[in-house]
Amino acid sequence: MRLRRATEADCVDLWRWRNDPVTRAMSRTSDEVDLAAHTAWFRGALLNPSITLLIGETDDGKVGMVRFDHRDETEVSINLNPAFRGQGLSMALLGQALESVAGAVFAEIKDENAASRRLFERAGFRRIGGGQGLGRYRRG
Repeated sequence: MRLRRATEADCVDLWRWRNDPVTRAMSRTSDEVDLAAHTAWFRGALLNPSITLLIGETDDGKVGMVRFDHRDETEVSINLNPAFRGQGLSMALLGQALESVAGAVFAEIKDENAASRRLFERAGFRRIGGGQGLGRYRRG
């Protein structure tokens, strides 16, 4: 697994992954995202020093994206390329990305998203609270 910063060339791939039905079902917002709206958000995110977008790749292609939102606390989210689901690559992607941040990191995960709960627990996150169908997990 290789990690790199996202570039403009990743915009459409991330939009496709975000609109995947499984991804949408497990996201806080399950609405389909319009390409123009996504492109505007993505370009802004690339320029925002409070957002880090990392792309994981193997020789077979782009595996997924890890996003860090650096505010008072750092929030992490992950989105796997649907073509790479079930191949055991999410832990490598998340683990390598977490090596790039210091301090406590949290994630909010839908209670019904068993795969993400297991992934984050394996990465050292513990549930510290939640409500309204979301669990709040923290590491560090």
